[in-house]
Amino acid sequence: MFDAGVKDSKAYSFLGTNNYNAGQEAAVKMGELTGGQGEVAILTQPWQQNHAERTRGFSETIKQRYPGMKIVDVVDDQGDTQVSRSLALQLLKTYPQLAGIFVTEAAGGIGAGEAVKSAKPDKPPSIIAFDTDKGTLDMIKDGTIAATMAQGTWNMGYWSLQYLFHLHHGLTVPAPSSSGRVSPLPVRVDTGISVVTPDNVDDYYAK
Repeated sequence: MFDAGVKDSKAYSFLGTNNYNAGQEAAVKMGELTGGQGEVAILTQPWQQNHAERTRGFSETIKQRYPGMKIVDVVDDQGDTQVSRSLALQLLKTYPQLAGIFVTEAAGGIGAGEAVKSAKPDKPPSIIAFDTDKGTLDMIKDGTIAATMAQGTWNMGYWSLQYLFHLHHGLTVPAPSSSGRVSPLPVRVDTGISVVTPDNVDDYYAK
């Protein structure tokens, strides 16, 4: 299985993003963008496990590493661009000194970007989004979004197929499993995260 797990799955292996680590990476980037100072808000889907993990990784890292930063609000954007736009406009009104917005999913990043473009604050907050849809990449290119977190989707597909090939042809070597039983494949594989900025955004457009 890759990308999203299923409870009580009997799959040999799961390949996907370590979402807690992705949140940590986003926090480090936010610290860099803001100089480790200021108020930060999060747009997320708190009822969904992968987004909750991203939020937790981000929040805990901010608290542990950046004493000059404060998370002032965490709001549910419902994975909807218009909802996130409305929420981000309200955040900008409530927190006029807002230094950053972390968005844990793609639609919300675009909504937050549209809100900042519309509100035109004197000092726009740094926005960190998630995933590499074209709308997000375009906003990185024009400077509206500072960065986005790119998942290793190619690795998910490639290594899933390789694992299937090795299982089918009996080429696997047993590896320890989380249950203590011997598994023919690694039980969990972190397919990685990378940070997309204006410096490397062109590499992420579909060719």
